[in-house]
Amino acid sequence: MTYSFFIECDDCSKKYRIRYGLGNNYPQFASFQCDDCSKNIEIGHKEFKGKIIIKGAKHIEVDDSQYWDVTVQNLHPEIPTHNNAKNDPYYFQTANVFQNAFRNNLEKEQFQEEQQRWGTFNSKWDKIEMPLRILSTKGEIALREVCGLKFRELFNLFNEWLWTFTSGELEDDYENICDEYNSLELTDAKLYIRNDNKIFNRIYELCNTYMKRSHQFQSTILYQKFGWEVTEDMTANVNWEEICTIYGDLYEIVGDLFVIPTIMNNVKAGRNFDEFKTVEFSLSKYIQSDKAKRAMNFENNSNLSFLANSYFSWLRNGTHHKNSFLNIETNEVDLGTGKGSTIQKKISLTEYVKSTNELFGVGLILSSIALNMNK
Repeated sequence: MTYSFFIECDDCSKKYRIRYGLGNNYPQFASFQCDDCSKNIEIGHKEFKGKIIIKGAKHIEVDDSQYWDVTVQNLHPEIPTHNNAKNDPYYFQTANVFQNAFRNNLEKEQFQEEQQRWGTFNSKWDKIEMPLRILSTKGEIALREVCGLKFRELFNLFNEWLWTFTSGELEDDYENICDEYNSLELTDAKLYIRNDNKIFNRIYELCNTYMKRSHQFQSTILYQKFGWEVTEDMTANVNWEEICTIYGDLYEIVGDLFVIPTIMNNVKAGRNFDEFKTVEFSLSKYIQSDKAKRAMNFENNSNLSFLANSYFSWLRNGTHHKNSFLNIETNEVDLGTGKGSTIQKKISLTEYVKSTNELFGVGLILSSIALNMNK
């Protein structure tokens, strides 16, 4: 459903007719920058059937005589918008979805089923956030005493939540790494992971980092789940200032979690879990190594190599050292990479959102394996 209303920018008083396409997940928000003053304006709903929330502008009424003179702004929290149609009064983002579904022979029921599944993502997180936090800070005994949950029960709830995110394009990858995990003798490796008193902290930090801004990353999710192309002429209705460091934060945590596929690959190669091809190299040296090289150990393993597909040191460095700038005219992010930020690179806003989602998916998969090793 798309509905419209009028707003006025808090800073410059420019008027807009907002055409807001309602999403399925709550909370949901969509953002844009004011054409005249670049003020970030955010609009959305905190809960189902909740009142509209407007930040950076105020709701106004407009006379019928002005209706067609006010600038239209199309917004959708879960579907990207074509740049050349962002002000089109007859544009519907859902039309692009139906066209993609038709081209890919996707039945309407299949799409609706995935939409409904995705609509439970936030509510499932709400059920496990406190138990996972308590596990990470207080341990299993407190998990049972405070939440009434056994570790295995939390593990099952975590995987149910994970499934709402990974169903679709990540599904095969998750099954492949699970097959790899189940085929290996990992008794000593499991003991090592169980003795890592920071592993639960990393899992909670990964999830919490993303979920605090999850509404900013929903615009490409459905496209990614079905493997549809997110083209450069599309933009995500997000607040760049809120998400510019999220990829880098996730990169750091996933880099730590890469110890798990590294251990698995060592065992797959016929070595002990902490032995590497290079004799003088060790697991302790690996943990202290440059995170940009952490995936090299398993890059030739067909069941594990996908984990590095969205692990980009240049994107981490370009956004994590305040070297990024959003060009609101082109919806491209200018990145300064390399020593002294001397190498300039551009990435579309939708590509940044897409890459962040992919990296989070990898983190979820590794978190599930880590929890499994602690059962």
